[in-house]
Amino acid sequence: MQSDAPVKLVITTLKHCHGISIIPDGCTFNNGGCDLNAVCSLNATINGIKCTCRPGYTNTGRGVKVICTDSCTVNNGGDDPNAICARDPRTNAVTCNCKVGFTNTCSAVKVVCKDSCSIKNGGCDSNAICSHDAMTNAVICTCKAGYTNNGSVANVVCKDSCTVNNGGCGSNAICSHKAMTNAVSCTCKAGYTNTGSVVNVVCKDSCTVNNGDCDPKASCSHNAASNAVICTCKAGYTNAGSAMNVVCKDSCSLNNGGCDSNATCSHDVATNAVKCICKTGYTNTGSGVKVVCKDSCTVNNGGCDPNANCSHNATTNAVKCTCKSGYTNTGSGVRVVCRDKCTLNNGGCVSNAVCSHNAATDAVNCACRAGYVNAGSASRMNCTSTVSMS
Repeated sequence: MQSDAPVKLVITTLKHCHGISIIPDGCTFNNGGCDLNAVCSLNATINGIKCTCRPGYTNTGRGVKVICTDSCTVNNGGDDPNAICARDPRTNAVTCNCKVGFTNTCSAVKVVCKDSCSIKNGGCDSNAICSHDAMTNAVICTCKAGYTNNGSVANVVCKDSCTVNNGGCGSNAICSHKAMTNAVSCTCKAGYTNTGSVVNVVCKDSCTVNNGDCDPKASCSHNAASNAVICTCKAGYTNAGSAMNVVCKDSCSLNNGGCDSNATCSHDVATNAVKCICKTGYTNTGSGVKVVCKDSCTVNNGGCDPNANCSHNATTNAVKCTCKSGYTNTGSGVRVVCRDKCTLNNGGCVSNAVCSHNAATDAVNCACRAGYVNAGSASRMNCTSTVSMS
């Protein structure tokens, strides 16, 4: 720095001294009166001394008084308030370096320090939030909601969380993002149920959790293509609801379990499967598992003797076998065996009579043999030899 007024040095010589007057350099004495941190020089124009503050120092004096003060202590060396003032170790010139958390947006000569987070997001990933350390003010990069740091603490690389370990969701969950916050949302896949909580989703096979919400009388399984829960009524039960809402009822209570109207619906003791049994007086004419119940009297005469008439007991509807006219039951118990009455005790005819059947009714017809005549009545025959009557 230069003072406004030159300093004059006047040298007088004694009259008795002879020779040339010697005028010494004024800067050689006490730095010319300049500040210790100033450079003293001679100004030929004004024939005076000029004091100039050295690099790294600023004149804080007034008027002609040059006072050199460390520039860094004067208005931060002219630096930005968010810069640190220092000196070049070689030249001692002021150097400005932005503080931690700030970035120079101008040049090396003109330092302008801006919040680093306001410049290219502080160098953070585009999917990160830039902030500052509370203690050091250093830039901190924190991945936004829904993103995970796939780099390191010093080099934060934010990836979609769903692409990194499925976003922390279980292997049986689908990772997605919430519409409002973009936070990770874990949703159990089809066929799985969350047994954890909203924030800690644990996906279990739905069939192991409350039978997959199927009816207690249904079996829970999964669709081969979609893995969605399928509810299938167990043996002996029928879906009385819909495909989406399976309600299992005892099959016998629905349309007689699919049995013939003349059959009784029941269940197999071992498997509980529907069992169709023809009612009394009916016979199964179906095949395999298909039971078709027909009036037993229309099927092989109800098992009656060919010479018997098949009918039904008025109370139980059981088959009733009754020997036809002209035939007699020679069986025992419930077994009816019909024999031609004429073969049994001559059909009840007298000894000299011939037993035969009425052509229309098949009833027993008794007629006296040749050589005999009925000496009785039609209802009480008495066949008498015609020879004995002559």
